[in-house]
Amino acid sequence: MAELSVRRVTAIAAVAGAVVGGAVAAGVAMVASAGGQTPPYSASTAGGLGTAAVVRTTLTNAVQVGGSIGYAGAYTISTPSGSSPQDILQAQQAVSEDRQTLSADERTASDASTADERTITTDQAAVTSASATLSADRAVKARDCADKKTSTPACTQAAQKAALDKTPLTQAEQQLAGAQATAALDHDQNAGKVGADQTKLRADRATLSSLEAAAVNSGTTFTWLPGVGTIIRQDRTVYSVDNEPVPLLYGSIAAYRAFFVGMSNGADVGELTRDLIALGDGAGLHPSEHYSTATATAVKRWQQTLGLPATGRILLGQVIFEPGPIRVTSVTASVGTSTGGGGASTGGGSVGGGGTVLTATSATPIVAVQLDVTDEYLVKRGDTVSVVLPNGTSTVPGHIQTVGNVATCPGGGATGLGNATGGGTADQSPCAASGSGTSTPPTVTVIIRLERTPPGARLDQAPVNVNITSQTAKNVLAVPVNALLALQGGGYGVDVVTAGGTRLVGVTTGLYSATLVQVSGPGIAAGTRVQVPAS
Repeated sequence: MAELSVRRVTAIAAVAGAVVGGAVAAGVAMVASAGGQTPPYSASTAGGLGTAAVVRTTLTNAVQVGGSIGYAGAYTISTPSGSSPQDILQAQQAVSEDRQTLSADERTASDASTADERTITTDQAAVTSASATLSADRAVKARDCADKKTSTPACTQAAQKAALDKTPLTQAEQQLAGAQATAALDHDQNAGKVGADQTKLRADRATLSSLEAAAVNSGTTFTWLPGVGTIIRQDRTVYSVDNEPVPLLYGSIAAYRAFFVGMSNGADVGELTRDLIALGDGAGLHPSEHYSTATATAVKRWQQTLGLPATGRILLGQVIFEPGPIRVTSVTASVGTSTGGGGASTGGGSVGGGGTVLTATSATPIVAVQLDVTDEYLVKRGDTVSVVLPNGTSTVPGHIQTVGNVATCPGGGATGLGNATGGGTADQSPCAASGSGTSTPPTVTVIIRLERTPPGARLDQAPVNVNITSQTAKNVLAVPVNALLALQGGGYGVDVVTAGGTRLVGVTTGLYSATLVQVSGPGIAAGTRVQVPAS
């Protein structure tokens, strides 16, 4: 080996175009501290050379792509449309009147039924009496006219009396039948009236329930609004109306109805209950989708804490639900202007509203990368990446949250994929650049969630670079790249330091990083020292 011609390799890392992963840096630090005495590089007494130890470590290569830092989510917060207090009061009055009318008609029906039953009873008694009289007189006739006594005065008199008894019986039966017919008519008429009353009461109750569910904050004027860039967290004020704060609570279901005892169960009640418990106002409460009197009591405590009227009810427009903290991106409304809600009735059970107050994102910074479909194979959901912040030096770890499955051309052109896929590329078709005669690959959107909030996240849409791991070699032996010697016959070797000097050993190279290269060869083991330039 001594007669082999060699030259030292000094620029392989640049040719590889690689960067060092965190595992490599950790591996080098470990070697530097091993034994507490021997550093990885030590200067020799001649030739301007030093030595470095062979290390066992993990090497990674990364592809660096550009992206932009921003925020997840997009929310529009508007004043709600809903029912005015006047509409609700009118509906309550209608229900009260319905109840009074129903009660009066039920009393009338009851009184008529009692009177009719009394008349029928009297007439039935008259029929019974007349029938008994006729039966008795017929018995006398049968006795007096028996044994051929039909010509006697007693027989004649008994027959005449029995005949006369039929008239009052017929009259009594007719009167009873008339009383029964009258009772049936009265029953039908009164039942119809009561039924109509009940139908109207149910309808008006339903209207009232609908209006109560849509009861809107009666405030009319914006008195405080946040600034752009403000981050608003749980129980903090989103904006104020008539000097009353409208706080933010956490929940994925937007406030679409008022909260009050008697409302139907729902997941929106469940998220309100969880918020009350989290804020310390839910003493005695358990997670539930039922708005109970205990829930109303907890709401009163919460309202008192915020300085709001302790009503135990929450009207539309008195609270905002979003999944988490929000960051204000624009404010449309102005202090002193009308909210557009809570004003006069429109006559249709609702008042104006729906105007945008502000727009926001979440407070969670993310990075968006338009990744060439040719590089899509490098990433998958959950992969760890490193993000270089806008200052060009600071980095923050992150992980891939989503990988788009729709490819688009830069500038919003047509898709560059014949077949859209979620985890790779197929039938790739380049995007033509208008008028240039060149083409570029289509891209997919990759969203990266950062593991912590960096200072640079304050710059919305600021450019960043993302290091995506392209290759990894775990638990391999590595030496500094500049320890390699190019052999005249091809391949590489290293000068292994021995007790008597150095010995040239041919090595097989593997993965390159910025400073290290994977090697294997005879006598190459962790801790073996190799020669490197002292500089």
